[in-house]
Order: sequence, then structure tokens, then C-alpha cells
Amino acid sequence: MNPQENITRPSPKVPLSRQVAWGCGGAADNILYNGLNTLLMPIFNVGMGLDALKLGYIFGLPRLFDAVTDVVIGNISDNTKTRWGRRRPFILIGVLFSALFMGLLFNAPSSWSGAALYAYIFFAGSFFYIAYATFVIPYSALGFELTDDYSERTRVLAWRMYLGLAAGLGIPWLYKLSFVINANEVIGARTVAWIMAAVVIVLGLIPVIFVRESDQGARNPSMPFIKSLGVTFKNRSFLLLTGSVLSILLGLFLAGPFGLYLNIFYVSGGGKEAAANMMGFATTFGMFCGLAGLPVATWLGARYGKRRTALVLVLSVLVSLPTTWWLFNPARPWLQLLPTFVLRFSTDGAFLLATSMLADVCDEDELFTGLRREGIYSAALEFGKKCAIAFSTVVSGYVLAVVGFDAKMPMQTEQTLTNLRLGYIVILTITLGAGAICIAFFPLTHARAMEIRAVLDRRKAGP
Repeated sequence: MNPQENITRPSPKVPLSRQVAWGCGGAADNILYNGLNTLLMPIFNVGMGLDALKLGYIFGLPRLFDAVTDVVIGNISDNTKTRWGRRRPFILIGVLFSALFMGLLFNAPSSWSGAALYAYIFFAGSFFYIAYATFVIPYSALGFELTDDYSERTRVLAWRMYLGLAAGLGIPWLYKLSFVINANEVIGARTVAWIMAAVVIVLGLIPVIFVRESDQGARNPSMPFIKSLGVTFKNRSFLLLTGSVLSILLGLFLAGPFGLYLNIFYVSGGGKEAAANMMGFATTFGMFCGLAGLPVATWLGARYGKRRTALVLVLSVLVSLPTTWWLFNPARPWLQLLPTFVLRFSTDGAFLLATSMLADVCDEDELFTGLRREGIYSAALEFGKKCAIAFSTVVSGYVLAVVGFDAKMPMQTEQTLTNLRLGYIVILTITLGAGAICIAFFPLTHARAMEIRAVLDRRKAGP
């Protein structure tokens, strides 16, 4: 262990009540993001009969604009000084307006049709995504600021994922709830949307009310937006960390359709209902696996270092991938839960450690700039995630075409099924392999992070 570790002052533990209070915002985040995505196409396309292609553009274009506004909001949040702190005013405004526009989105006037209805959905969706960014970017930055302890950071940030995953258990049932409320799911979804909005407001206001910000931000000098962006994207540690996260996300997004089609056409022999049941059970099971992986990743990260632990978790998935050739099995469909366990247990733990490692990157940034800029780093990582989602959406269609998949055929050829099975393994091997390489070269080891923390503490202590 580096001797400079002994120079660092002991960092006070974050009370559990404050960790949980901050984590409640993660549950609000999950409801806003995944709850909205769960209902969009079933309600607007299937229920209302709106064109799927037009809806794709309507909800896709705001996301491009949203990706740009993320970094703007992050920089503004870093440079804001108020009596209530840098982050909480934005969280307050963002959560209230996110909830409002989500409710309005699913309550489109029933008398409208055609261009007016599409325009209403476009503008309500656009304002929602701006409000969502106003909430989630400062909220993420607030979590990074709760402690400067290397291991405590992971324990604190885990609560966002604990409560987010817990909230996620109910999200697959939102469409069903729409039918429970009203036989016409479009009408039922209007009430469901306002119920989600109310829950989001309650959960989202908890960190605003009960989590006190560090006063360090009040002393933070301002950095112009363009300069701030340039410094951020020149940070080698940040680029490698972002590269690892985006590579893994890209693999998961690209492999997702392969898993669905393998269940429909290979495991279930074309039985969509059986495949839907299997996928629904596997998804819920995967959430529990992800929850189980978080405390393990937290403990291992504190004991062996975040970089080493994240690398081992990703490599464990890579080693297990060839087994899917046998575990996607028509005779025993439940065997696919084994790779599901490894995938979710390991990747959720790795993503938690990556989030904690981003806080260490902010320490390194402070070492060179003298500023705390958690907002811009949170936003830049979100920008990268959205680029990965957009890229996977475009590329997935081409990848499916390469393996010979034809959606118009009730059954796929034997060669296509073989290509799907191989493609699932190859895509995840390439993308997770790239992510592992980025993690391996990430320079902020435990020892280096402690050295940086020691220097920053001496600066604060003064001569």
C-alpha cells in the first residue's frame, strides 16, 4: 500500500439515512426513464394506432437534442451558486417538470388526430426529456459529492441501484395496470401516468429535502462551457472509463434482440406466448441477480480495488459466454437462467464500480484544474450512453440482416438459427472484450486514487 495513504484524513462515514435518501432519487429516475419507455409503443402504436415509424422519429429526435442539453445542464450546475447549493435547485425543478410532462404526454386530447396529435406528443416528449436531464444530471453529481472516501463512494452510490432496481420490479406491470384500471388501455394509461408522476415527485423530492450538499461547490470558480467540455474530453482516465461503459452497453443493446429471437424461434419453436413468458420471468430474475451483485461488488471493490474487481466481473461474463450455445436449450428452456445470472450479477456490479470510478476521475480532474466538476462529467457520460443507444438502434437492424433474420417468416431457417446463436456470443465477446481492455488500462488504481486524495487534502489543509 502506498505510504501516502496514511497522509489522507479519515473521511466521515455517510449516515445510512442520507445514503437511502439520496438513493430514492434512483427509484424516481428508473420510473421516469424505463416507465416511460415501457408504455410508449404499447399505448401510442398498439393502443392508439399511430404509425411506429413516425413515433420513432418523434421520440428519437428529442433524444439527440437531449444528449446536447445534458452537458449544458452539467456545466451550468457546476457553476451555479445559491443558498440551497449547486444541485438541489435543479433536482427540484427537474423532478417536478418531469412528472408533469410525463402525465401530460399520456393524456393527449382524445379529440385530436393526425398532425396535431403527433405535434402534441413531440412537444410533450421534448419538454419531458429536457426536464429529465435537469433532474438526473445534478442528482448524479450530488451523489459523487457525498463523500471523498475511495470505498465509501461505492457504498453510497449503490443505493441508487438498489432502490432503482427495486422500483424496476414493478415497471413491467405498468401496461397490465392500464388494463386493470380501464378495459381501454389508452384510457387506463392516463391514470397510470399520473400515478407514476405522483410517485416520482415523492421519491425525487426526498434527496432535495434530506440530503445536504457539501459547501465546497460554493467556493468553486466558474469555467466557461467550451473550455470545460474540452478539458473533460481530454481526460484520459475519463475516456477509458467511458469507453468501457459504452462498449458493454453497446453489446447488451445489440445482443438483446438476439436473445428475444432465440427464445421465440429456437427455444420456443416459434411460440411467441411461451417466449414472452420466458423472457418476462428471465427479466425479473435478472433484476434480482443484479441486486445480489451490488453488495458483492462493493465488498470486493473495497478489498481489492475497483478497477481489478470490475475487470474480473467483466471477464467472468466473457468466460461464460460459450456456454450459451448449450444453455439456450429447447428441451430445457430454464437453463438460460444460468447465463442470465452471470450476466446481470456481473454487469450490474461492474456498472456500480464504474460509477464510483467516475467520482475518482473527478478527484483527478480537481488535481489539475482546482475545480469540482461532477456535473459535466456526469453529463458527458450520459451523453456517451445515449450515443451508444442511438448507434445500437441503427446497427441492430443491419446485424440482424447479416445473420439472415427475416421478420416476415413465421419460422427461421436452420442456418439463420445457427447464425443467431453464434451472433449472440460473438457480439458480446467483442464488445465486452473491448470494455475489459479499457478497464485494464484505466490508470486510477486504488494506490493512485489515494495519492491524489492525499494531495487534495493537503491543499485544503493549507500551509
